[in-house]
Amino acid sequence: MSGLLFVLSYKRRYRTVPCFTAWIGFDCLHTIVLFLAYCLGSKHLYAALFWSGAFLDFLLQIAVVLEIARSVLRRSGRWVEGARRPLIFMGTIAPFIALGMATSMRPAAQTALEAWAERCDLFTTILICLLVTTVMVASQQLGLGWRSHIMRESYGLVIWSLVSFVTDTLHAYWRTLGHFALLEEIGIISFLAALLYWIIIFWQPEPETLPMPSDAKKDLDDLAARIKYAKSQSSSSGVVPE
Repeated sequence: MSGLLFVLSYKRRYRTVPCFTAWIGFDCLHTIVLFLAYCLGSKHLYAALFWSGAFLDFLLQIAVVLEIARSVLRRSGRWVEGARRPLIFMGTIAPFIALGMATSMRPAAQTALEAWAERCDLFTTILICLLVTTVMVASQQLGLGWRSHIMRESYGLVIWSLVSFVTDTLHAYWRTLGHFALLEEIGIISFLAALLYWIIIFWQPEPETLPMPSDAKKDLDDLAARIKYAKSQSSSSGVVPE
């Protein structure tokens, strides 16, 4: 993580992905603090730092997803027509799906604290996975490009979240106490692979995108305004104007 943080700082990518940079920087700091607490502090101090840090990490991951959505699904300061509806819909139901799966499982844990830790991990993983997948599907349906740094960043995030979903689900539902170490290693390897991918893409210059001609942009804006007007007239009178 320190290598990725160096690249984000040295190449000044934090200007493009401030929330992503804050998430990586926090994880680096949190790891150091937990190590010091483990070596020099007490178990209660370590537990308090672990859970408070996990909550902040969850909030930062949500911020990263919203940052990706804002970059991918907005053009010229406003949302692309039809982009907000799937994001709002999934953002509404995803927490209930994740909560239902997390609370209904019986974790392969030896203590109640470990069980709740597994439930929290599964809840976070499912929620992030659903939200990122929704953004990717919406962007592809709307024909939006995927060449910028923040768009490519989402590839690593969705692959890592999918692998985490599989390993956390195996932990939760198959009660694989005998395979705990193997599943943990798979999760760590997938995260390291995502880190390496992010280091490579953020080190490279951002691919150039062809600017949209002013006439085409004006036509699209006029079309969006007409569609919005037609919808308002249809909802008020029940008849779509010509």
